[in-house]
Amino acid sequence: MASIVDESGRDPEIVIASLRDQVMDRFDRDMTVSVIPADGDPRTAQTEIYELDTDNPTQRAESPEKRLEDLSENLADLQASSGESDVLSALDLGGRPTADSERKVLYVYDSGVSTAGPLAMQNGLLGPQTDVAEIVGQLQDAGNVPHLNGVEVHWWGMGQVLDPQATVPVWARTKLQELWTAVVEAGGGSVVFHDDTVQATAPSGDLPEVTPVTFSDVVAKPVSVTLPESQVSFQPDSADFADPAAAEQTLTGLVSSLESSSATSLWVTGCTANPEGVSAEQMQRLSEQRARTIAESLKSAGLSTELHVQGLGPDCPGRTPEVAGSAGLEAAQAKNRRVLITSTELSPAALQG
Repeated sequence: MASIVDESGRDPEIVIASLRDQVMDRFDRDMTVSVIPADGDPRTAQTEIYELDTDNPTQRAESPEKRLEDLSENLADLQASSGESDVLSALDLGGRPTADSERKVLYVYDSGVSTAGPLAMQNGLLGPQTDVAEIVGQLQDAGNVPHLNGVEVHWWGMGQVLDPQATVPVWARTKLQELWTAVVEAGGGSVVFHDDTVQATAPSGDLPEVTPVTFSDVVAKPVSVTLPESQVSFQPDSADFADPAAAEQTLTGLVSSLESSSATSLWVTGCTANPEGVSAEQMQRLSEQRARTIAESLKSAGLSTELHVQGLGPDCPGRTPEVAGSAGLEAAQAKNRRVLITSTELSPAALQG
């Protein structure tokens, strides 16, 4: 069993009746429980092995309640270590430990408002007319579908946010549920959304930053595609593809979905890491050059839509904070080296590390 909790870092007083019932029903057997905060750089924060005392009937009967108390205490000490929220990566990480188990269950407590990774929503990802099938198709083209084969997902808190996020409008809650249903099913899993009223205290303490998301009710079909370096990589300090044939194949596969968006124009935005000793101006120039290489390749592959090019260097929205000297520095930098294709011009985000 794996659990994902939201990125708020709250000292939890979270009361969800049906979540308690679901977990209690699972605590009548030996199991391994992993907990993953859905922050900007999701990692397994806790893994506990729970074994039943089969020799003592009394302790066996009391075991589920005791396990729930232990889990609650562990969650109370949990806090996000990285800014933003990458729900997609957290789902993938949460699904993998359960992939080979007999009963594969993933419990998620999250608003679904992702601000990092391929589904960063401050990039104009969702609108009232958004076709979530197109978004999932883009994830599949880029190899970004989470690994959830046979996993049963139970989700609480969809669309429920606290400051700095503004209240999510009704249409956006509907689209969020449609999107995450399609994502989970594309990964081979199934999902049940629970509509319990969630009682929770507000976040407190010195918490990592998260970018506010504004859901526009403009009737349009937004485009938001993320090309990570795992899909389209460049030579170091260069705008030349590391593997031209692989890059061409990936970009050619995107053309049909970009054409079908009916957008009159698209923005291609280059993003980089923030390496020590290199100026932001240098990285901005490199990111713009890489974005231009992507745009030219899309045109060569047959894309007729007008393309605008910009480079934001390390100031891209939805970036993963890079903490100098940390074990996750290299992974964070790799995630930040990417190119975004959107139907709106993106603005620089405040650098968080």
